Amino acid sequence: MARPSPQTDRVVALIEMIALRPTEGVTLADVTRGLGVNKSTCHSMLSALTSAGWLLRDPVRKRYCLGPGLVAVGRAADDGFPALAFARPAMAELSAAAGANCLVLTIGRDQMTVVDEVRHPRAAVGGLRVGSTVPLRPPFGTAVLAGDDTDRWLAQAPAAHRERYAAALASVRARGYAVELAPAPTEQLRRLAGRLGLPGLMERLTEELTGDDYHLVQDLEPDREYDTTSINIAVPGPGAQPVLLLGLTCLPAPLSGARIAELGSRLIEVAGRLGSALAGTPRAARAS
Repeated sequence: MARPSPQTDRVVALIEMIALRPTEGVTLADVTRGLGVNKSTCHSMLSALTSAGWLLRDPVRKRYCLGPGLVAVGRAADDGFPALAFARPAMAELSAAAGANCLVLTIGRDQMTVVDEVRHPRAAVGGLRVGSTVPLRPPFGTAVLAGDDTDRWLAQAPAAHRERYAAALASVRARGYAVELAPAPTEQLRRLAGRLGLPGLMERLTEELTGDDYHLVQDLEPDREYDTTSINIAVPGPGAQPVLLLGLTCLPAPLSGARIAELGSRLIEVAGRLGSALAGTPRAARAS
């Protein structure tokens, strides 16, 4: 296991903090409070990043914001995910249709990472943002794992919950997309984490939200209302293996089962188009 590097963690947390306030920026005092580190250490980090062009300092307001040096870094990272060029129009379409934010996540062996987002102007600010990670363990990741070997995933769940999770996976497999619910206090905590922008808070909350207060929908009742946290679908790449996860978050609440099914059908259609584009083959050709 790699040894932790507190200094590196602080630099990452600093960049994330400023990224959450792109126009407002942060002061030295903000950084000191947010990171819980003394002013001398924070000033050294800010000075080094400013010298590298990663930050800019307003001499009048004495606030730091992201600098042009990060633009090149961001573009290089964007070039490393060519699938995003196909995904962005689909994300905008889904966001407008649902009145919600739309995220796209890449899929790794043990976790998923948010690599892009489209925010709806009337939707709340969610806890997940670009760079956030979600562990691929119960109850997370059902949309990705429903069509795959699930034994390893289920083995990570408490024994008392495995039957429930297995049933949820079967429902996702039959429906084609996953629906996740959370009681109001849990969802409020997640959104508060996003608004506060405290480094690592969203990830720590995610670690905790694996108990009985987190619900995976099995059977949707058309007339029933659901406090929906997210609706997710896996996007297949070449070889039909999932390469991306599309997710609608911060949805208007509550949603009827019929409305969720409508949005789910939209997700299936968009994911099909996106999967065909990623495979480089027109849908009609694949169908034939």
